[in-house]
Amino acid sequence: MSIQFTGDPMPGLTNYRHDRLLSRLTATLAVAALITTTGSAASADTGTPARAPDASQITKAARDAASARPRSPQASASRAAVFGMFAIDTQGNLYSYAADNAQVLAPRELLATDYGNVRTASSTDDNGDGVADDTWVWTTDGGMSSSYGYVGGGWNIYDTVFSPGNLGGAPGYDVLGRDSSGLLWLYLGYGDGTLTDRRKVGGGWDAYTQIVGKGDLTGDGWPDIVARDASGVLWLYQGTGDPDAPFAARTKIGSGWNAYDALVATGDMDLDGKADLIARQPNGDLFFYKGTGNAAAPFEPKRNIGYGYQNYRVMFS
Repeated sequence: MSIQFTGDPMPGLTNYRHDRLLSRLTATLAVAALITTTGSAASADTGTPARAPDASQITKAARDAASARPRSPQASASRAAVFGMFAIDTQGNLYSYAADNAQVLAPRELLATDYGNVRTASSTDDNGDGVADDTWVWTTDGGMSSSYGYVGGGWNIYDTVFSPGNLGGAPGYDVLGRDSSGLLWLYLGYGDGTLTDRRKVGGGWDAYTQIVGKGDLTGDGWPDIVARDASGVLWLYQGTGDPDAPFAARTKIGSGWNAYDALVATGDMDLDGKADLIARQPNGDLFFYKGTGNAAAPFEPKRNIGYGYQNYRVMFS
């Protein structure tokens, strides 16, 4: 049964709220301040970062989103990280939706109003404890920042850029970028806001209209990604843990995914320890695909979790 509500895009009633209310956070820095740096700045095709002081309200909010789930060092490695979902509307307002076990998305909280030139962002769990440690932020002018500082410029060479997790076996979350020729590139993360030089994953990725991923969908401990082709077929690329060949051969998940104009890989949104997926239709209806941890069928049937989300320019986790 669909959850119905009116007004601003928010899910239905929830039993979970932030332990630390986001409204108590200090005023966020403007994006211009986040990407200010001194000295040289690296371009996206080298990945060699320049460092500068920085902070991110997205990282703080993602930590709050994870606070609902008890964790232990022994158990966390086998559980998907909890980041929550973030969204930027057409006016540049940044909102946070914490993870919720019953309704998937807790009521939204306004984080900032100066994110009009943020292209997208991606939270990271660099030490594997299930809580966000950092956030990669890409701006419309090609800049990239993290909670540690400015990474560099030139990232507009990629039409798709995101961090699916630890693809290469080192502690930090890694970054994938697809260029205009269809080549997919991998940057390995050190977990301190820095990246290695890029390495080529392969070509032909321009066959896909969307590529997303956040965490392990198949239960083997390695992050996976999904890609939708022009005919609406969704494909699974299972992670291998090998930075020289980070993905196994693709397998078909299903068809009809052209019904959506946005796919959001969120990590664990319903607090069951498995990575999930959120999809939005052009009319603003939002659907939840609960993760199963099974490579043969990584998602349960879709569930409607709200409507009114068409005002968001970008959604990410």
